[in-house]
Amino acid sequence: MKRIITFLSFVIIGCSFANVSFAKEPSEFIEDFFIQIKAGKIVEAYDNLFVGSGIPKMKPQAVEMIKMQTASGLPMYGKIIEFEKVREEKFGTSIIRFVYILKSEKAPLIWEFYFYKPTSNWFLANILFNDQFQLLDSKK
Repeated sequence: MKRIITFLSFVIIGCSFANVSFAKEPSEFIEDFFIQIKAGKIVEAYDNLFVGSGIPKMKPQAVEMIKMQTASGLPMYGKIIEFEKVREEKFGTSIIRFVYILKSEKAPLIWEFYFYKPTSNWFLANILFNDQFQLLDSKK
């Protein structure tokens, strides 16, 4: 009986640590996102990118649309080769803009991510992507 209680204690402690949400930096969100995109895990990539953001609850149709557009549009550009960070711009202490290039066989896609930190944790506030190069321009 004592072994069962000890075992259950470890299970409960393990589960409580598993539920702890560790704050991620914006670049970690983005790198995880692109790794999953490259692996073809579009839905999971966006679900993880939106962690902490209110976007999925506020705009569920838009989230589903971006997942579908990404899944159907990426194959047109061929095999994904890699991703590359082009720009990081800070706006005060609470907003950061990242620009990445997703390199593929046929053409690049330019991705723009805005992260917001109202108090202690960063979350995605906006995302844009297209095959037009104006997203590469500095906003400052």
